[in-house]
Amino acid sequence: MKSKLQYNAVAPDRTFSDRIKRVITLLTLGVLLLISVHMRVTSATGTWIPDPVQRDAGEYFMYAYNLKFHHVYSRDMAGLYEPGIAPVPDAVRSPGYPLFLSLFINGPADDRTIKTITFAQAILSSITVVLCFFLFNSFLPLAWTTAATFLTGISPHLITANSYLLSETLFAFFLVLLAWFISHFSMRRRAWQAAIAGCLVALASLIRPGLQYFAVLFALFLLFQFGRDRGAKLSGMVILGFALCLAPWLVRNANTIGSTSDKTLMINFLHHGLYPDFTYEETPTSFGVPYRFDPRSAEISRTLSTVLQEIQRRFQEEPARHLRWFLIGKPAVFWSWDMVQGAGGPFVYLPSHSPYFNDGLFKLSYNFMRLLHGPIVLLAFCGLLVAWLPLTRIGVDETPLVIARVLSLLLIYYTVIHMVGAPFPRYAVPLRPFLYGMALFPLYVAGLFLRKRLS
Repeated sequence: MKSKLQYNAVAPDRTFSDRIKRVITLLTLGVLLLISVHMRVTSATGTWIPDPVQRDAGEYFMYAYNLKFHHVYSRDMAGLYEPGIAPVPDAVRSPGYPLFLSLFINGPADDRTIKTITFAQAILSSITVVLCFFLFNSFLPLAWTTAATFLTGISPHLITANSYLLSETLFAFFLVLLAWFISHFSMRRRAWQAAIAGCLVALASLIRPGLQYFAVLFALFLLFQFGRDRGAKLSGMVILGFALCLAPWLVRNANTIGSTSDKTLMINFLHHGLYPDFTYEETPTSFGVPYRFDPRSAEISRTLSTVLQEIQRRFQEEPARHLRWFLIGKPAVFWSWDMVQGAGGPFVYLPSHSPYFNDGLFKLSYNFMRLLHGPIVLLAFCGLLVAWLPLTRIGVDETPLVIARVLSLLLIYYTVIHMVGAPFPRYAVPLRPFLYGMALFPLYVAGLFLRKRLS
């Protein structure tokens, strides 16, 4: 009877405490969501890009236009001006983002279509913030989760990305969705969940093809983390799910262009990143676009083989300079604040109007995030290393540790990829949520360590 009375006395307190925590969590999420939605929608509706379909954005739009009106995946502009001419199919860019754009276009690009797309991206970016909250909360306490989600919610780079017809917003959503799903998968570790994780890697790769090699890295991680028997089964299911989802695109390419992929982007990726300090012969005006100043560019970028031969030649002639650029310079540029090929700060194409020019909240958040950017990057790289320590000894459970390690793998993977090729900071924008989460992770671990030592 005594134990029963004690149980009855304690149970209501636990229930009440759980309810209080749930209410606090919901209120916190609500406030963060309101801030995120307000800033994203205000930016999307209050930003004006004079030429919104220039360069990469123009190619994405043409793919979507030809796909919807000609049922051909092509960036060929012939069909736009002469409807009777069928576009020539190609596979230079992956189809994920053009498929997204095709949901909103009804003809050539006009102001209404552009605003509809940017508004939809603002809403999608807000949903990404919600997913970030639950992702961060799977390996960080509520206070640290709130801080990381707040940084994600006010990040100028993630907010301004919604105003462009570029793939950053959609890719960030799928990356965070993948990481959030992996956080659930790491709790139960079911084979079907591993297959879905592989499918999500493939779907994200169809937006940005650079992610496709992560499927193998993630499979090897599962083998390392969960042992030969369980890990091998999970790894196999990841590869199976990845292959099944990516296969239709590869088959289409093989039947249409005679190859599973177009090497153009890979050649440009390697070529544009081979110039130390992003300049041609240290010419200041060539910064960010050195290949435009190099008279040998056409020769270098002729084939994948010619690019690799040029990189080898440069390393043989100036090994120290190129080692410094590849190992130190490229990561520094990749994680820098300013867009290298852009209009400065978080802007890819310079807007004529933006809330960041005159709105007090936006200017304050911009200066705040710019001030914190350097410390955040340094803390995040500390977090990448801390995640691989045996932290279960100081109170970090296995599941949160697995999630932190997956985020660490993603950040390391992309840093290494861009150490090989062109380290344009624009390609780091979708990774910023993980950067914020991993920046706070070592602070959380340090708190646990001090508490353990003091106790």
